[in-house]
Amino acid sequence: MFAKAKGVLIVLCILLFTLTLMGQRPNVRPSQRPVVSTEPVAALVEAFIVEVNLPALARLGVSPIGEEPHAVTVPDILKCLGTGQARVIAGAKAASQQGTTEVQAKKTTYIMRETSIPVRSDTATTVQKQKDYSPYESGKRFSVSTGVAPDNAPATAILVQFSLEESLFIEKERAPDVPPDRTLWNWSGSVLLQPGRPEIVAASQDAERAVFLLLTAHPQGQ
Repeated sequence: MFAKAKGVLIVLCILLFTLTLMGQRPNVRPSQRPVVSTEPVAALVEAFIVEVNLPALARLGVSPIGEEPHAVTVPDILKCLGTGQARVIAGAKAASQQGTTEVQAKKTTYIMRETSIPVRSDTATTVQKQKDYSPYESGKRFSVSTGVAPDNAPATAILVQFSLEESLFIEKERAPDVPPDRTLWNWSGSVLLQPGRPEIVAASQDAERAVFLLLTAHPQGQ
C-alpha cells in the first residue's frame, strides 16, 4: 500500500517538473478584482457659481440643514434665478480630452482714493487734493479631467475630476481708508455627471445667502 502511494507521488512530481520545463503552470485562477477604466473622454465641462438668498429657498420649502426630502435641488436654484432671488456671480468652461485642462483668468481693479494734503507757505496754508490708485487682484483657476465612469455607474455617466479657485473683488461704498472686500472659494473633487444635466457639487453658506457650485458636462465629438 505504501509502495503504491509512493509511486503515485513520484509520478505527480515528474508531471509537475515536466510542465515547468515546458513553460506551463497549473491552471490556478487569481482572485478577480474590479477594474476601473482610465480611458479619457472628450467633454466640455461648465462651472457656474450661483448665489441664492436663503429666504427664497425657505419659501420653496427647502430645509436649511439639507434634511430629506426637502434638500436643495437644481430646480430650486433655477426657480430662484427666475424670480430674481439668485444670480450667477462667476463661471468657467474647459474642454478635456487627454489629461488635465486648466483655464486661468486674472483681473486687476484700480480704485481711486482722494486725500487732502495741507500745503504751507509763508503767508498761508492751503489744501491740495491728491489722487492715489490702489490695485486689487481677482481671478479664477479652473482645471478638469474627464474619463470613463466605473462599471457600476450608469452607462452614459462621465467621470469628472475638477478643481476651481475663484477670487472675487467686491466694491462697495466705504470710507477712503477702508479696503474693499474679497471673497475666495476653493473647491475640488470627483463627480459622476450625466451629459447635459447640471449638478450641485459644492456649496458654502452664511446667515443670509448660500453659494452653490454647479457643474455640467457635454460630450464632444459624438
